Amino acid sequence: MGATAADYAWLRDRWTDGVRTATLCINFVADLSPGEALRRFGVAPGASGEYTIAAYEATGGTVLAETGWATRYSRQYDPLSARTKAATVQVDIKGAQFTYEVNDRLITTFSLYSYRFREGDDPDQLLDDVRELGLFDASGDLVPSALALASRATGVDLSRNQYTRPSLTGSTDHLYDFFE
Repeated sequence: MGATAADYAWLRDRWTDGVRTATLCINFVADLSPGEALRRFGVAPGASGEYTIAAYEATGGTVLAETGWATRYSRQYDPLSARTKAATVQVDIKGAQFTYEVNDRLITTFSLYSYRFREGDDPDQLLDDVRELGLFDASGDLVPSALALASRATGVDLSRNQYTRPSLTGSTDHLYDFFE
């Protein structure tokens, strides 16, 4: 079995505004400490800026929760998945995306609204979990289901209790230089 949508509904709610619009960029990273995960992006813990990232110690690795989402788009410069595996769930008013990488290799990426347009080196590697979580036909609670898929794919589990503990945080402002 593994993580379920119900296991991650609280995390979706944490990143949902007053009108039930979820806006989040969450990275699950296997076998890395919070400090190492931040180091891979050149983020110094404690640094402040307009955009931030928080690294939470989780069972099996680290979960990164980010405002601004620079890490989502700067992966080609400093891969989070090198020598491990990482899954990202990114949701905003423009769309919702799931991405899974292993050792700097894109395994699968797809819109939560249309699995059939998936891409990657092995786009159906997670198909059984995608079906079980209701993502194949976009019939489930999509954001918590995608977070559960990220947990299943990486083997990283973030409990509500782990999320309430202090995290390492730092600024991702410097990553925006990649976009200019």
